[in-house]
Amino acid sequence: MVRPQDSERISKINTYLNCAEVFAYRSTCIKRKYGAVIVKDDVVISTGYNGAPRGMDNCCDIGKCPRIERNLHQGDGYAMCRAIHAEANALLNCSRSQTMGADLYLVGVNPKDNSIHKAKPCPLCARTIIQAGIRYVIMRTGEGVDDYVVVPSEQLEWVVEP
Repeated sequence: MVRPQDSERISKINTYLNCAEVFAYRSTCIKRKYGAVIVKDDVVISTGYNGAPRGMDNCCDIGKCPRIERNLHQGDGYAMCRAIHAEANALLNCSRSQTMGADLYLVGVNPKDNSIHKAKPCPLCARTIIQAGIRYVIMRTGEGVDDYVVVPSEQLEWVVEP
């Protein structure tokens, strides 16, 4: 979480990234916690975190993750994952007219020590982000005030070559 220095205000980017980080702590995933915030015209229009569909058992409830059990890494085995990703959950709460030209802020957190994980949408979420008309994805890459990247959505990795 980026905090202000003395009486200075933090930037808008870090304010929205801090919001996404707060939502990441609400995540029910035991492999990686993610939070997303969609902002348009300086207004938060939606938020999301990763977890099972409403009313279904979460990995934190059942105490295990099939991807951890198989030692799968980022991008592998999503078909066996119980979670809907933070980006998808945030986008599901919006219409396309709301997301056209909006920005998506994304933060990943390691559940074991609450350290920042270099955030990156999976290819499926990247496709969804692009289709929704999101302009930029701003991703926290570390703990510092300048530890983030701003990526135009069309430059996200949306397909993995075989």
